Amino acid sequence: MKSIFYWMMLIPFLVFSQNEQNNSEEYLIVGTTIFSAKSDKMKEFSEGMRNHNEQFHAEGPMGVRVFNIMNGQNANSFMAVMGPMPWSALDEAMDNTAHDEDWSTNVVPYIAEEEETTFWKFHNKLSHFPTNFEMNKLKVTVWDIERGEYENMTSGLEKVTKVFKEKRPEMPFGIYTNEFTSTQSGQDLSVVQFFDDFSWLGKNQKLKEKYDEVHGSGSFDNFLKDWMKTTKGGSQELWVYNPKLSGLGPQVTTSTQD
Repeated sequence: MKSIFYWMMLIPFLVFSQNEQNNSEEYLIVGTTIFSAKSDKMKEFSEGMRNHNEQFHAEGPMGVRVFNIMNGQNANSFMAVMGPMPWSALDEAMDNTAHDEDWSTNVVPYIAEEEETTFWKFHNKLSHFPTNFEMNKLKVTVWDIERGEYENMTSGLEKVTKVFKEKRPEMPFGIYTNEFTSTQSGQDLSVVQFFDDFSWLGKNQKLKEKYDEVHGSGSFDNFLKDWMKTTKGGSQELWVYNPKLSGLGPQVTTSTQD
C-alpha cells in the first residue's frame, strides 16, 4: 500500500491552533482514521505502534497521540491523532523511507481493519483551549448538517461558544468541519469536549440555564428548534488517551486566542 495512506492514517483530529490565520496563510487541518488490531496480535501491535511513534512521531507537527474508543460502533478500536498542520505539511512528510519501512514491517501486519480517513478544518474562533491543560478524556459529537444550512450552523455555534466561554471558561472544546463533505457519510461537523473524570458525564451541565442567562429568557428553546432544522442527527463517542501507544505526552501547551 502506498506510503501516503499511512501518513493520512495518522493525520490529526484534535489539537490545536494559534491565532486565526489571515488570507496569506494556510489554515490548519485535522483528520481521523480508525483502526483495530488483530485479536491474537495485540501484543505485537502495541509494541510496534509504541516503538514507531516514539521513533517517528514524538514531537512537532507529526507528533502522534493514540486514543481508545470506548463506545458505539467503533468501540475497542483505536484513533491515532497527529498535528495540527497546514495541508503543505503533507508535502514535506511524504519522502521518509525509514518511516514507511518501519510502519509496513512492524505495525501493518498486526492491523485487523483500516477505516476511512476524514480531514477536518479547525475553527479557532469557535473553539476554546485554555493554556496548558492535559489530554485525558474526550466526548466527540459528530453532526450531519442539512444542505444549505452552513450559515445557520455557524450562527448557532457562535451562540453556544459564547455561552461556554462566559460560563465555563475552564472547559476546553474544539469545533471542526469536514473538508470533503459527503451526503452518504453524515460527518459534517464535529464538536470535541475535553474532560478529566467520568463523573463529569453524570453531572447536569445546566446548559439551558446558562444559555438563557447569556442570550435571554427562552432563547435556548428557540436555539433547539433552529438546530433541529439545521441538522439531520448526530452520534457521540468517548475517547481515552493511551499513553503507552502515543508518541506525544498528554501536555497541551498551545491555546486559542480571540
